[in-house]
Amino acid sequence: MKAEQKILPDAPSLIEAATEQFVHAARAAIAKRGVFHVALAGGSTPKGLYQKLTTSPYVEQIDWSRVHLFFGDERCVLPTHDDSNFKMAREAMIDHVPIPAENVHRMPTEEGVAPEVAIRYSRTMLETLGEHPLDLVLLGLGPDGHIASLFPDSEALGVTDRSTTSLYVEKFESWRVTMTYPTINAARQVIVFIAGEAKAAIVKDITTDAVQGLPVQRLAPQGDYYWYMDAAAAGQ
Repeated sequence: MKAEQKILPDAPSLIEAATEQFVHAARAAIAKRGVFHVALAGGSTPKGLYQKLTTSPYVEQIDWSRVHLFFGDERCVLPTHDDSNFKMAREAMIDHVPIPAENVHRMPTEEGVAPEVAIRYSRTMLETLGEHPLDLVLLGLGPDGHIASLFPDSEALGVTDRSTTSLYVEKFESWRVTMTYPTINAARQVIVFIAGEAKAAIVKDITTDAVQGLPVQRLAPQGDYYWYMDAAAAGQ
């Protein structure tokens, strides 16, 4: 399934459009099912979205008591570490919106080794979601075509029997926990954020099929699928 491409003039415009989309998705899910389940991403563009959500009029447009936050991937560091996606999201948004603490489902990366963290998080997702899919999954795009922590040539790409898995990323010398393709693809809506001139080459490779088999190209969402790009990323 091809993504619907939304190309905005610059990063601020991208963030504003994405914020409006987030609010719309949240309000629609809460109106229909009484709850909104979203998986957050790391990265600078998602951070801008989280910060925007704390401002008026957006923050007042969501019933935060009915929002449940998950994380698409996480580095195996303490939640206070500067590399933690949870820390970034907490400082940018969570601490500034009226969401109940029990609705924030971070990966317990400080407890045990990565495979155990992945198993625990899969259980947390099952307990919270049941058999229902996530309403929205937010993703960034790496210059090598990775999404979440689904990196090229990693064994995580082939995991289909559980919602999360662990992997060791050689080039970063770090353990990660990530949601798997079945979890992401089952979501009602998937948004990939792509911003900046540094991403122009990978966008060109993907959209012209110059390169095949990149992790992002293996996405096959069953629901709505969007790429939010700024003009710099779409430049080639």
